[in-house]
Amino acid sequence: MKRKTTFILILAAALIMAWVAIITDEQVRERLGSTLYIIGFAITGCFLLILVGYVWDQTLAKTLRALHDTTDSIRTEDAPTALSDESDSDEIIGLARKIERMARSLQQVEANYKGIVEDQPDLICRYKGDGKITFANGAYARAVNKKRTELVGTDFPYFAPGAAIADEPYTFETEMLFDDGRRLWIRWTQRALKDDDKSMIEYQAVGHDITERKEAEAALLRAKEAAEAADRAKSEFLAIVSHELRTPINAIIGFSKMLSSTNLTLDQREQVEMINSSGLALEKIIADILNLSKIDSGNIDIEHAPFSLRQCVQDVCSLFSPKARSLALALDYKVDPSVPEIVNSDEVRIRQILTNLIGNALKFTERGGVSLEVSCARGEPIAPGSKRRVARLFFAVKDTGIGIPADKMSHLFQPFSQVDTSSTRRRGGTGLGLIISKRLCELMGGTISVESRVAEGSTFRFSILTDFE
Repeated sequence: MKRKTTFILILAAALIMAWVAIITDEQVRERLGSTLYIIGFAITGCFLLILVGYVWDQTLAKTLRALHDTTDSIRTEDAPTALSDESDSDEIIGLARKIERMARSLQQVEANYKGIVEDQPDLICRYKGDGKITFANGAYARAVNKKRTELVGTDFPYFAPGAAIADEPYTFETEMLFDDGRRLWIRWTQRALKDDDKSMIEYQAVGHDITERKEAEAALLRAKEAAEAADRAKSEFLAIVSHELRTPINAIIGFSKMLSSTNLTLDQREQVEMINSSGLALEKIIADILNLSKIDSGNIDIEHAPFSLRQCVQDVCSLFSPKARSLALALDYKVDPSVPEIVNSDEVRIRQILTNLIGNALKFTERGGVSLEVSCARGEPIAPGSKRRVARLFFAVKDTGIGIPADKMSHLFQPFSQVDTSSTRRRGGTGLGLIISKRLCELMGGTISVESRVAEGSTFRFSILTDFE
């Protein structure tokens, strides 16, 4: 290209010098006469032709250089290093060689891609915007028991127009029935394949076999349903047994009270008192079992009626005052002034929770005392324009008892769970009080928690959701 440029420049310079010599020599102009104009036009035409050719060559060279720059980024491992751009004397021949190498590289990439696709156990296919299949791998062809040539042009059975147009893939699960009678669950992922201009070329669908996962989920669901059925049967059985046991227990307690009012010796009275106390303890156990079975089976109703919370707290503490005095323990309570006088909730269930927690606190406290604190957080009206407002009540039962070890804390709110499980434990109980309290708190829109340190005491906190006017 450099030699061509040099030759053109020399030729152009020669023509210009010849034309200048003719114009400046008067004798030559007279001798040529009218032929001067013909020669002038010929020289001018040759100069313009040379100039156009030079511009054309420069434009072609620029285009070839652009093609060279484009193809320089593509190299194949098997391309001979001796065939470099500098060794090509002609740029067109060098460009042709580069294009040939690029074609071989593209063929290699396509072969690698096909190898990867064919080795996949997943079902892979491509289809146009109308759902017609353009490509299917071997796994897809084997799954539907057809040749790939037969699949091209047929409809993709799970084509959803517009589902995979977005940049995000479209995923769904479906059950496929094959010709050999097999039923497999396939998880399909469809996506749109687009060019550099974001124009859709075609769709690609990849199907992954999830039959084992589906079977495991079905087995887990069956096991869950069986466990729930067994749990319901257990709750119903406990409810029936508890109801049947209540009648003879009430008779034992009633007759023991009647017997205690008769003339008895000291030993006989002591024995009657043991019968009565044992009957009451057994009645409490049966009541706890019945309450828990009702809660688990969903057969318990939470009332929503107005009552005095301060009176409720005072009554519960008065119930335990004799026991606290007999144990030489202090028992007091404090109701914050922010607590409404009348609230709407289930008084019976609140009494039950407080009875369980205070009874446990007294049972596990040997010195010091037990205290109950009640506070309130007032909220917004229950409805626009309503005079009634939402309130959350907070209760805290504190004791100075033996405390709870850290490794036992996680077992507190479980059925039949006790801190002291040894055969020589000093304190009785079924371990149902806390789990019943927890379930009741949850049914009333609250929670329950505990804080404790060994030999320093414990604090049980619970909350319930209520409203007031």
